[in-house]
Amino acid sequence: MQEETGQSGAGRWVFVGQHIEVALEGEPPQPTQFTLAGKDRLVTHVLLSWFDWGFPAGSKQRDWRTRRHRRYFRVATERGEVFEIYHDRRGASETGNWVCYQQWVPDE
Repeated sequence: MQEETGQSGAGRWVFVGQHIEVALEGEPPQPTQFTLAGKDRLVTHVLLSWFDWGFPAGSKQRDWRTRRHRRYFRVATERGEVFEIYHDRRGASETGNWVCYQQWVPDE
């Protein structure tokens, strides 16, 4: 898992599933900071990014309206934490919704 997470040793992904506030910089914009559970986290590295344009499980109608429109980022923070966060463009606001999907927790 070292290559995937940017961390050494064994561990596991833990589901978080919380909305977050994200600060962006650059072109194309990438996360530089986010707030999760009232704590600010400074992003030191974007380890990986990818798009998800798939369909939700059990989707009966498969067209552009039911497709997901998400951009995922695997990020490392100044505290050595690794998270997967995503921007869902189908959100209610003009800029969409940001979600912290999961956190890498190393084995002790």
